Amino acid sequence: MSAVLLCRQLSVLAGQKKLIVPFDWQVNAGERWAVLGQNGVGKTALLHALLGVDARCRPNIYLSGVPLSELSVQRQAQQRVWIPQRYDEPFTITVTQALRSVAPDVSIEYILNQLAVFGLRKHAQAWVHQLSGGERQRLTWAMAAVRTTETTRLWLLDEPFSAQDIAWQRRLLQYLREQKHALIATVHDLNQVRAFATHVLLLADGKVLAQGGVQDVMCTARLTEAFGVALQVNDAGWVSI
Repeated sequence: MSAVLLCRQLSVLAGQKKLIVPFDWQVNAGERWAVLGQNGVGKTALLHALLGVDARCRPNIYLSGVPLSELSVQRQAQQRVWIPQRYDEPFTITVTQALRSVAPDVSIEYILNQLAVFGLRKHAQAWVHQLSGGERQRLTWAMAAVRTTETTRLWLLDEPFSAQDIAWQRRLLQYLREQKHALIATVHDLNQVRAFATHVLLLADGKVLAQGGVQDVMCTARLTEAFGVALQVNDAGWVSI
């Protein structure tokens, strides 16, 4: 398999505090990983580390075989796309201008098509600050989509469904299943995992408790240990309390 992302003895840090002790991890082309764990366990901090935010982590993270410490920001941006929990725009711009800001060379037709995919076509000329929370979150998806090219190998998503109603959750989960590049997404709803993921990284108590295929990781004992409450995984894979 082709390794899109490789972590070798990666520690995730918050200042001088070690959130996650050193671990190894490999994400291959076409794999869809869900990152799970309690609040504060380091899920978002892990994504920030993969983005190269902390220079101390960069030599331990390899993107397409090259350490982040040796890749320019431009080279990283060609291979990796980031979808934050929400889009906070400090300036007054329109929805179309927001997409233009990350993909200045694409056609207006392509921009409008992507806005339609994420239910934002009618808001093309609206100000970003006029959007609802869910619409603004989907704007981050549209911005990622217009930035995605033939060189894109990895999407990083931080709680990408948190502001969505049930209908849009279903559409976005389907969208992820249709993608060919690798992706890593932090999620809170355990029952969304089987709807899009092929693999799971399970965090607990400052370490990687388990990693691997969904069937192997999403079991009653491991999830109960990770979340500290009695959970039950039934034969169909659904999780309940």
